[in-house]
Amino acid sequence: MKVLIVDDEAQIRRWMEALLAKTGLELQVLGTCGNGAEALEFCRVHPVELVITDIRMPIMDGLELIRSLKEENIPVRTLILSSYDEFKYASEALKLGADDYILKAEVTSESLRETVNKAKSRMDAEKQRTNEVHQLKSRLNENQYAMRASYFNNLLRGDQAARRDFRRTMDLYRTKLADKHVMLMAVSLDDRSETAAPKIADPGLLEKAILNILDETIAKETGTGCAFAYQENLFVILCNAEGFGGKTVREKAIRDAFRLSDNLRDYLHVSASVGISEPHYDLSALPRQLKEALDALRQRRFYGKRNIVWASDTMPVLTSDIRKNMQNVAGEISGHIEMGAYKSAIQALTVFMAEDNRLKALPESHFKAFCLELIFAVLHTVRKIEQTTDQLDRYRSESLHEQLGILKTYEETKDWLLRTVSGLLGEVARLRPPYSEPVRSALRFLELYYPNDISLQQIAEYVHLNKTYLCELFKKETSLSINDYLTQIRIERAKELMAAGENRMGTLAEQVGYPNASYFTKVFKKMTGMTPVEYKKRK
Repeated sequence: MKVLIVDDEAQIRRWMEALLAKTGLELQVLGTCGNGAEALEFCRVHPVELVITDIRMPIMDGLELIRSLKEENIPVRTLILSSYDEFKYASEALKLGADDYILKAEVTSESLRETVNKAKSRMDAEKQRTNEVHQLKSRLNENQYAMRASYFNNLLRGDQAARRDFRRTMDLYRTKLADKHVMLMAVSLDDRSETAAPKIADPGLLEKAILNILDETIAKETGTGCAFAYQENLFVILCNAEGFGGKTVREKAIRDAFRLSDNLRDYLHVSASVGISEPHYDLSALPRQLKEALDALRQRRFYGKRNIVWASDTMPVLTSDIRKNMQNVAGEISGHIEMGAYKSAIQALTVFMAEDNRLKALPESHFKAFCLELIFAVLHTVRKIEQTTDQLDRYRSESLHEQLGILKTYEETKDWLLRTVSGLLGEVARLRPPYSEPVRSALRFLELYYPNDISLQQIAEYVHLNKTYLCELFKKETSLSINDYLTQIRIERAKELMAAGENRMGTLAEQVGYPNASYFTKVFKKMTGMTPVEYKKRK
């Protein structure tokens, strides 16, 4: 317990301090004062819990000190130092609220300990009552917040019974909010990884503090309204617009939203963004107003713009010019892919994303839809000119949707698009060497029909070229003859079959296009330097 000793005689003050030390109680004498005026000032700035004061003192006596402490609501207990001839003053002090009195002539460390303990017991009991009242009020507030949030959530879902019960419910919760000219604000807490830690660590206490600040701020700024928790880290405010429509309403709402954001930052170290709906005449539009405010927030987060957003400022239209530009770049990229010019395709996309700033006017959903359309166009072009695309299964629709779903900003999405298209075309380049179309067709034919007895004439007819020209072109681009390339395919396939457990040379030869085991063994040894049996043993 923290104690202040007040007496106009220094000797009495020292004597009382020595007696307190002998009581064996956990006491701390914060200071001593020579009159009531000094003591009052001391109590204003120090956490004094018990004042032990004389009655008769100059400037301000003990009675006046007790009276002043009570008037200023300074939470201290008081004990009176009294002489026999001062009993009537001591009686007056008790009426003013002093806990007890001590006769100077009879006081001992034991009696002082007993008196101080009584005062401490009263102080502890009072603290307990105060805590109980505080807890009760807190529980009542929590219940009211929960019930209010439940009602308003029904209202936002368009519940007609909730609309009919609006005025009675506002009276019940003592909320000043009319059912006409309603404006909705959605307050979203920003990503905490990008901001300083809030002053309150406990999520439940932080939510209560946020609701208190939102309630007090909106009531002060508009004279109406209240806030409630809608989802985790998302709060909704309803208030009445001053008038209906017009520039002044927009400006006033934005100023109020900035004040909300500033107060959360200043008092709680919480960063928040606010999306503001258009005002509406009655409650029937609340579901639409909620969507407007949430869409405005999403648009703000996606493009990284200012943290206060008026809904109508973020309602772009997908114009025919933007759509035409999107289609043109998709066509240009497909053309480059068909020519095998993958770097040119990436360059065309990069230039388009950098130069067409109108893309940033699109809603998030429209821009992400464009990303998907472009990737599907690239895949369609690839599949049209290249049949072997099993390796591209990871670019299936479900996977792309999942990846897009976790992207939060325009820059993240743009980088993802460039990275995905670059990766896709890189895969295609590895799957298909940059050969001319006739050579690619010849390679596909060999891959498909290598188990058969293939003639050069069959290949030439398949690719619609003279067989002599085809042989020259194939050798020029692949550095192998058609026969050598076919042999390479057959031997590699034979290795795969042996690894899978095929041991019969006759069956193996037949499966890879050789007439008998003897000829197969001869070719295999020429290509690998060992017979099939030796190869299998070594592996």
